[in-house]
Amino acid sequence: LGMFMALLDVTIVNIAIPALMTDLHTSVTHVSWVLNAYSLVLAAFFLSMGRVSDRFGQKRVFVFGLAAFTLFSLLCGLAPTIGWLIAFRAAQGVGGAALSTVSLAIVLGAFPKPRQGMAVGLWGALGTAAAAIGPTLGGLLVTYGSWHWIFFVNVPIGIGAIVFALAVIPEHRAGAAEGGIDIVGITISTMGLFLLPLALIQGNSWGWTSGRIIALFVAALASFPLFVWWEVHTGHPMFDFKLLRIRSFTAANTAMTFVGMAMGGTFLMVVIFLVSVLGYSELRAALALTVMPLTALVVAPNSGRLADRIGPRLPAALGASLFTVGLVLLAQLGGETRLVDVLWRVVFIGGGMGLAMPVLSAASMSSLPPEVRGVGSGALNTMRQVGFTLGVAVLVSIFSHTVVTNAQQATHRAIVYVNKQPEIPAAAKAQIAADLVANVKRAGSGGGTVTFKNPLAGAPTYPSGSPQAALQQHLSATIGHIYREKIADSFTWPFYAAALAALFAVFPALLTGARLGEHEGDELLSRKDRRARQSEERR
Repeated sequence: LGMFMALLDVTIVNIAIPALMTDLHTSVTHVSWVLNAYSLVLAAFFLSMGRVSDRFGQKRVFVFGLAAFTLFSLLCGLAPTIGWLIAFRAAQGVGGAALSTVSLAIVLGAFPKPRQGMAVGLWGALGTAAAAIGPTLGGLLVTYGSWHWIFFVNVPIGIGAIVFALAVIPEHRAGAAEGGIDIVGITISTMGLFLLPLALIQGNSWGWTSGRIIALFVAALASFPLFVWWEVHTGHPMFDFKLLRIRSFTAANTAMTFVGMAMGGTFLMVVIFLVSVLGYSELRAALALTVMPLTALVVAPNSGRLADRIGPRLPAALGASLFTVGLVLLAQLGGETRLVDVLWRVVFIGGGMGLAMPVLSAASMSSLPPEVRGVGSGALNTMRQVGFTLGVAVLVSIFSHTVVTNAQQATHRAIVYVNKQPEIPAAAKAQIAADLVANVKRAGSGGGTVTFKNPLAGAPTYPSGSPQAALQQHLSATIGHIYREKIADSFTWPFYAAALAALFAVFPALLTGARLGEHEGDELLSRKDRRARQSEERR
């Protein structure tokens, strides 16, 4: 239930992005921080939550996560401005980090090794079920209620999950996890994971060569070697870099990072495409996106069983390849795209998600000794969430730049077309041109939102059936077509960038091993620990 709630919230928020932009009077750049704030805090706290659960117990941390997530979901729904919503979403991420990290460790501890692939597949299937329900539920809530309800829906689920967790989850604490919490490491990693996406998202607004952007990039890049140095030298690191010696663990985490990059911005771009370019309602966009997680829901349980039989290498690589194909196909969409054109393309992405993500999770976690599965799960979730956050930042940055450029080109073409119409008086031509220029300026200051459904909305109205009304209708349709085609082109490069990230995931996926646990990290344990563990397994 905890994992279901956390993923349900992510997919619902994606659907509500256009409604948030309208109701809170904000831009796509600002509203993307509703996603990024949550993602940044998740990435920052995954490792620390894994460490805390190994030290103080999985059940305690999991229940804490449920309580925090439920409370801040309520506050998100009550947020009066975009600033408060972003702040509450960041706090919500603390609870989400506990849920995502500890839930996987709890599931793995409940199944023997030969069935861990199936267990992770079922765990992933539950997550994709939430993703399948989320868009439709979010569309219904936004269409017939308001965006506030996409957060309120978590409250009863959270309360029920807390009661259930207290009743059925056994207490477990890995005795090998000792030492304190690495506050300095958390601080350094949080700084880097916040500053880099901030630079990528604000680059278009502040200027890529401005002092602020350069300073953000320098500080972000400097934080990563500083983090490595500190973790290597501190007595109780929040992440033990010796885990990177385990090939399956490192390969699976690397592949998961690229899959997260491909996945993060894709959902946002598809929603904006369907609502802005094709004029769909949030509910219709939700129904179109539901095909993606439904496909993953069918594939995920079987991918876990497949990994148990033939190992993670081929299923993970095939999943990343399907993801790549689906994104390349999405890049071909145009202004006159029909719903069916979107549906069959996102099936490829859903199949890739259902294959790659559970298998990569199983490959990573099955290679770790039980003593470090909490922090190992935290590392896996961190890499996925870092990729997700960077994916949103990069794709929004590319889109924000290309949409303004294409809107300017569309405006120029529309003005040329209007000026060629002899039936339009010179004064009317000048007014239409001024309205179109004002529209594209609003797009540039509004983070890439362009209005073109009714480009002549401010023009005088004429009696139906009159020559003037017919001319106005023809002009509106033609100018609208010009804008649709050019704005649709703005999504091409973001989808290609996501496809490139998915393609990069194929190569580390091929290094995850011919069977689950092939590169198990027993060499990280002392001889005494290995003998004790072998004796326990024989019993």
